[in-house]
Amino acid sequence: MQRKTRLKPIPLALASLLCASSVWAADASALAKKPLPEKNVTVAQAAKPLAATPQPASTVKRQSVQPDKPVQSAQTSSPVVPGVAPLPAADVKTPTEAASEDKGKDKPAAGDDQPVVFKTMVIQQKVERDTRYTSPIMRITREQIELQNAQTVEESIKFMPSLQIRQRFPGDPNGVMAIRGSDMFSTGRNMVFVDGMPIHNFLQASFNGAPRWSLVGPNEIEAVDVVYGGFSAEYSGNSMGGVVNITTRMPQKREFYTESAIMIQPYNNPFGGDKQVLLGNREFASYGDRFKDRLSVLASYNRIENQSQPQSYLMDNTGLGTGVAANPVTGAYFIPDTRGTPSAIYGDSGVEKHHSSLYKIKLGFDITPTLLAAFTSAYEVRTSTGSPSTYLTNAAGQPFYTNGSQVASQDGSKFDVISKSFGLSENQRETLQLGGGINGKISADSKWTVNSNVSSFNVLRDDRGNAYYGLGQTGGPAAARALNSGADGQIQSFNNYNWFNADAKLSTNELFNSKKLSLLYGYHYDRYNLGFQQSKMTDYSAGIGAVNPSLNNQGRTSTHAGFVQGAYRFRPGWDVTAGVRYEDWSASNGVVGSTIVPDRNLTATSPKVSLGYESGNWKYRYSFGRAHRFPVIAELFQSLATPLSITQANASLRPENATQHNWSVDYLIPRGFIRTSVFRDDIEDAIQSVKTINSGVTTTGFQNIDKTSTTGVELIFQQSRVLKSKFDFAANGTWMNVQVDRHHAIIDYTAPNHTSATPGPDSFDLSGKQIIRLPHYRANYFLTYHATNVWDLSLAGRFISDSFTDQDNKDYRNNVFGAVSGYHFMDFKTNYRFKIRDTVNSRVSVGINNLTGTQAWIVHPYPQRMFFAEVAFSF
Repeated sequence: MQRKTRLKPIPLALASLLCASSVWAADASALAKKPLPEKNVTVAQAAKPLAATPQPASTVKRQSVQPDKPVQSAQTSSPVVPGVAPLPAADVKTPTEAASEDKGKDKPAAGDDQPVVFKTMVIQQKVERDTRYTSPIMRITREQIELQNAQTVEESIKFMPSLQIRQRFPGDPNGVMAIRGSDMFSTGRNMVFVDGMPIHNFLQASFNGAPRWSLVGPNEIEAVDVVYGGFSAEYSGNSMGGVVNITTRMPQKREFYTESAIMIQPYNNPFGGDKQVLLGNREFASYGDRFKDRLSVLASYNRIENQSQPQSYLMDNTGLGTGVAANPVTGAYFIPDTRGTPSAIYGDSGVEKHHSSLYKIKLGFDITPTLLAAFTSAYEVRTSTGSPSTYLTNAAGQPFYTNGSQVASQDGSKFDVISKSFGLSENQRETLQLGGGINGKISADSKWTVNSNVSSFNVLRDDRGNAYYGLGQTGGPAAARALNSGADGQIQSFNNYNWFNADAKLSTNELFNSKKLSLLYGYHYDRYNLGFQQSKMTDYSAGIGAVNPSLNNQGRTSTHAGFVQGAYRFRPGWDVTAGVRYEDWSASNGVVGSTIVPDRNLTATSPKVSLGYESGNWKYRYSFGRAHRFPVIAELFQSLATPLSITQANASLRPENATQHNWSVDYLIPRGFIRTSVFRDDIEDAIQSVKTINSGVTTTGFQNIDKTSTTGVELIFQQSRVLKSKFDFAANGTWMNVQVDRHHAIIDYTAPNHTSATPGPDSFDLSGKQIIRLPHYRANYFLTYHATNVWDLSLAGRFISDSFTDQDNKDYRNNVFGAVSGYHFMDFKTNYRFKIRDTVNSRVSVGINNLTGTQAWIVHPYPQRMFFAEVAFSF
């Protein structure tokens, strides 16, 4: 019997520290710095991220960018990872001081000019500096993102340590993320911000709770920081997995930028015998300007359209019969499922077509030379369609769709064919995000910095429809035989679906005029609203139907939170940070089906502490945090149903209660670093979706698991110009064990009516089981060769070991539909930059993802070999 990867000792290869960060160092020796005049210094400029090569805190200065002039990285022999070490208060410069120090220094050397695309931008806002005292942080910059095939924002972080993005194809609306011990469907444990505005989606949970990545065009990005764990008081308990902070750019002069890309995937369907060429394209265009040296404006458009490979296969895995049924057919594929059950695959969900268009306007206004006001408006339109296909033909050579009890047979095996699997699916969605804030030093001579943001996200329209039978389908029930005009089906409408967030923070690095003391405190408020209706359609194409009262869901959650966190540098090389967060959470107006849910109110207090020591090239840090993660609105109130699946809400869920530890050791090497981290998470009342199957219908319900634990080791290596060559190299590796420590309630996989008093044949105790969708091993590597000043080539790899998909851990078959199989993907990309004329720069890129064409499964099939070509112009 083939088995899933079992827990093993940490390999010696990991302990060798060959594994390393996905934040690789870019070539800086050929880059040059040229500061802006002092009068142009704004808070946005002061927050410009560190250059591609990590820099020591003692040499951090503002990096300004001019048209057609690259940025010069301040090289030293002992760089640090941005955001890892605390920044001594004495080294934190005001924008004016930083600008004056840059004047007249680091002029470009003769012959060092190179064409640069989209470099005349500065960061719009910054990550709170206080977080850097408490949490492990990794960063990737725009220059580094250009080295990989990143057609969407989430792809930019796919090489980060201990992180996994489940992107089934470029443009996937369900690109869920796993960080450390939080699995891909625990979407409430990760947070994503863009310029301080949240795009994490706490209106949903499970596979559909992915962040709204498409609210950001990949070409907007200046830098992305990944913050690991809930060790900072400035974030809620939803950060127990991690926080992704995306920062974008604003123009300092008039400029235009455009980029176009094509995607080609020759896809060999492992079933059905289809060989198709799937096509996609992406276009980005932006115009920016700065008026009267105070007002910056950026308008952008990002569009992506792509065809995906079939995402699901139509399958009877309830057990095959023997003999000949009333309808002999051909075309079925007989394979075992993930649990080894003999099964028949008789169709797939078809090629899906996805389209997204994002229209965005950003404004920045310098209230004073040190205080910036910002505003963002993002409007997105997204559509998708899919039409399943059957593999079966009857004796007359016609497509076969009939359902029943083992009514089809092939080669002596009988199986079910469910007609309702073949219906058309379509989704139309329109959303609007608005946000703004005031950020920067209160005044030029003040030691206090304000960071405030207010944002709202509104679903203007979100209709998801499914016909139960394919248009023109024949050979099934009467409803399926008369489909020239339409079929019955359902429509899910999210008609009151929005969130609102407000944050206000004040911070200083010189509390009481002491450079040894720092302080951050603030207030947070959020509100999430759910309004959901599901209609049963008697004629889907004509839009005739009625609301199903048993699936009318609504509710609201809101949180008020206050936090304070301070740092004390009490001896040379030593610092301690302590903080606390208090949260007041409520759930109200809940209706699940026709049942009114009582209002709830809960409070939680979460302390944090971190201790660090630095000596020479060594840095040590221990961080401790308590975090409380309240249920998200979908876990409480949203119940969904289709003919083959049911999702059940649980309005009585308790909040997750996590205790987290992280120990890190960094060693600085020339032009790089090595880091080892050991982390441990213990979570009581962990919220998990538990799956049961009865008569072929999958039911997923949310429940609290008594206690789970995560133990992990993370190793990171990063170095630019390895052995003073033209190569940059980075790698990272993680070993991790995530299991249920205690949960004695009996669960039955195949008959949910069984209880601990009357267990069924598949009843089991969760205690000791591995948490699903979490591999024991993750690893990434990234190698870049700077062939010339304008030409680079990159080779990268991502490795994931297999994991379970069923809570009882009996799904032992890998590399089959429904499995979370291990994989090793290798990617390649090359960039060439050139000037068309003095005012126009260009970049041409080609790349390949999954070089070897590996077929992998994350329940759904992953893309096979995919080709990319890009061209970009800035002027």
